[in-house]
Amino acid sequence: MRLHEIEALAALIPETTAAQFANRWREQSLGYRELLVAERDGELVGTVSIAETERLRRSLHLFALEVAEALRNQGVGADMLRWVIDEARRRGRRRVFLEVRIDNPARRLYHRLGFRRVGPEFTNAWWQFNDDGTQTRMEEMSVRMVKRV
Repeated sequence: MRLHEIEALAALIPETTAAQFANRWREQSLGYRELLVAERDGELVGTVSIAETERLRRSLHLFALEVAEALRNQGVGADMLRWVIDEARRRGRRRVFLEVRIDNPARRLYHRLGFRRVGPEFTNAWWQFNDDGTQTRMEEMSVRMVKRV
């Protein structure tokens, strides 16, 4: 992702603020994540973050997968997931894992691509950065899903 794409991404993915994308950009510059942007025919279509982690030994953490509102259910998310799975293989990782809200319809996509739920439901907490400069602590019931690669 390039800094000038923040506003464009926020327009394509209305549930994520420009401030949230700016924070992701900052976290990338600090080494906490790799923020990747998907394009089709030169147009932005989505974004996903990955991080090397030893939280689950030899795993790649996938998070913040988002697809442009107008392009949902058209294979963009599946393409991004396949890229992340291939990237995990290139890096010699044994698995890809993610946390997903229990009522997120993307769980069907993850399952279709071989991700399986592991462990109990848990409360996942994260900070939402708002365009007015405030932050909101978000909590959501989630599950962890893992795919061996």
